[in-house]
Amino acid sequence: MRRSAAVSTQNFELAFTLRRSLPGRPAGRRVKNYVLKFKVNFVNCARKPRAMRLAYCIHALNLSGGIERVLTTKANYLADVLGYEVHIITARQKGRKEFFPLSKKIVCHDLDANDRMFLFKYRIRLDSLLGKIRPDITVTVCDNGLYAVTKCTDGSVKLGEFHFSHEKFMMKYGSNIFGRIYAAFRTKRLEKAVRKLDRFVVLTQADKEDWLKVRPDVKQIYNPLPFVSEEVSPLTRKRCIAAGRLESQKNFRDLITAWKTVDGKHPDWILSIYGNGSQKDALQSQINSEGLNGKVILEGNTNDMRKEMLDSSCLVMSSRFEGFPMILLEALTTGLPIVSYDCPKGPSEIVTIGANGYLAKVGDTMTLAQGICSVISNEELRKRFGAESKKRAGDFTLEKTMKKWDNLFKDCKSKS
Repeated sequence: MRRSAAVSTQNFELAFTLRRSLPGRPAGRRVKNYVLKFKVNFVNCARKPRAMRLAYCIHALNLSGGIERVLTTKANYLADVLGYEVHIITARQKGRKEFFPLSKKIVCHDLDANDRMFLFKYRIRLDSLLGKIRPDITVTVCDNGLYAVTKCTDGSVKLGEFHFSHEKFMMKYGSNIFGRIYAAFRTKRLEKAVRKLDRFVVLTQADKEDWLKVRPDVKQIYNPLPFVSEEVSPLTRKRCIAAGRLESQKNFRDLITAWKTVDGKHPDWILSIYGNGSQKDALQSQINSEGLNGKVILEGNTNDMRKEMLDSSCLVMSSRFEGFPMILLEALTTGLPIVSYDCPKGPSEIVTIGANGYLAKVGDTMTLAQGICSVISNEELRKRFGAESKKRAGDFTLEKTMKKWDNLFKDCKSKS
């Protein structure tokens, strides 16, 4: 059969040949179907391959937390720089504005799953929406998503990105025997969901070690710097800074207790705490009772953490547990010394004692206070720690992190 550049001529000659070689009327139907299939395939071959399509699942984007900031940063880079088609699916955004700016290329969807029968509504609506979006890969960064995505039938690769320590529930509920029983139940349920995922990613090397017994193929990728600051703090202002949700996990009660000791030695220094939460009134009452009014200040939220850090001389963190604390990365890029609890997980992979800061055992407010006082009282030490922090910021650049995610997504797609 003669080749032709015209699609219509090819189709006609192919149909004519088959009609002569296949007797009977059924052959005519087979010829028609074959010709149509030929047309579709020809057009698809000429069409430019579409961008890889990602769907991220998160509770909401109106909060100012670390998970929200990380997801926003990565999604913007994937859409604007790497050319991915990115969808973000929230459980209950309810029309509230995103706290961090999102690229106009990103498509947002809200499932509007309210409190009543939340998990049931979430799974049903997520399954339906994924069936319409048809992503190549669905990534969940929230607990609810971990339990729901593996039950969805859209056919995408299901990837869990876990932003907490494996001991999350034990740290949160394990203060008594009943809490420990409940925490063990929640942990087993979490592990069961993780085993059903196609891929699983954690944030720290320590977390990877903990999860190997559950998922031998677990991957580790650090969170990226949320911003890069060319400018560093001069480390001259007599102010330490802390930030996070005013909730039990962040443990600001211990920090205020430690600051009572710091204030006794350095009354000209202040502590600014940025963030909001349910413990705001209780923390303010503690500040009042400790006689620290004007010395410890609850500043509320800020949209410019870089500016506040450049106007500070030390970053302090008192969390009971973390996933991979973004606030410490922000301290690195602005050249701040760090004094932190050595909580699970993250601080020990960012801070080296005596190099760019100090670490204290969780609950040891005296050692925490001593570390703060050492940074405050020694300007030369403060500047040396700050310079080392800035140097270490290079290990967590957005470009390095996103190259790892890009490679992982391409690997997922090639094996799906």
